[in-house]
Amino acid sequence: MSNMAIIISIVVGAFVLGCLNGYAIKDGASKAAAAKAFKAAEGQRIVLQGQLDVVSAKYEKERERSTRLAMARTNTVREFYRTAPPVDASCAVPDPMYGLLVNSVRDANVAASGELGDGLPKSAAPAVASGRSRTPHLGD
Repeated sequence: MSNMAIIISIVVGAFVLGCLNGYAIKDGASKAAAAKAFKAAEGQRIVLQGQLDVVSAKYEKERERSTRLAMARTNTVREFYRTAPPVDASCAVPDPMYGLLVNSVRDANVAASGELGDGLPKSAAPAVASGRSRTPHLGD
């Protein structure tokens, strides 16, 4: 090999080593910037996690209180109905009285609408001493 080939080889080798060294330096700088950004993001995550923990603790406390109240309400209703005596069948409304009640409600609804059962207007009904018609209303 000639001197010129050796010199060219050394120059090319130095150039390649310089380029690789430059990439290594740039790579290290970008890794340092990424680590710095990661550290800042981690700090923000810790702050936000603390805020979320406070809200979560309040939620859990309220949920536990609500569950306790719902259980007490449910248990109270169960205890109330568990100790209630059975209803006797003799307490039912007899059929003739039930029919009378249904007919009275129907008549009252017809009278409240302004018509009598026979199709006459309300003003044609005879009035009692107090000024009311003889047809009963539910509100009377």
